[in-house]
Amino acid sequence: MYDIGDPRRCQNDFKRDERDKKVLTDALKRQFNNAFDVLEAAIRSFGPDQWRCGSSPYNGPGRAAVHVLQCAEFYTCGDSKVQARFGKPVWQMSDGEVPLKEQVLPYLTKARQETLAWIDSIGDAGLAAPWPADSSVDGLDRVAYALRHLQHHTGEICAYQKQAGLEPAPWK
Repeated sequence: MYDIGDPRRCQNDFKRDERDKKVLTDALKRQFNNAFDVLEAAIRSFGPDQWRCGSSPYNGPGRAAVHVLQCAEFYTCGDSKVQARFGKPVWQMSDGEVPLKEQVLPYLTKARQETLAWIDSIGDAGLAAPWPADSSVDGLDRVAYALRHLQHHTGEICAYQKQAGLEPAPWK
């Protein structure tokens, strides 16, 4: 047993190796994957008559799903043109212009892949570094914000499930 002031007191016996360099990156990727899984399950649960229900700018499951996926893609590239991925920004779409869920599901796959690649490109070292576009935050702040945003709108879509009489997507 070490004295309270001895720095060895807080050391553990785990062996350090290359995996330690990606511990945060890998944890964040798992959490994003879980959030995308819940979002995908929620999207799949809606029938065609329920998907486009809601008023502009973001009300309804279809609009909320398009919005959160466009933002997920934006966080990975910083290109505001993604807001018009389906012809125009989601807040300008009429109900009939909201993409069908069959169009949104492949977009979810793309946003997921790009998000995971983005987190890999930042890496643990980048999570601790100032964010290039805004040095008042670090990489972890930016990635955590993106995850909170994804979860916020996934929860919104799960609330639309309850309003439609559907079972909410299982938490993961």
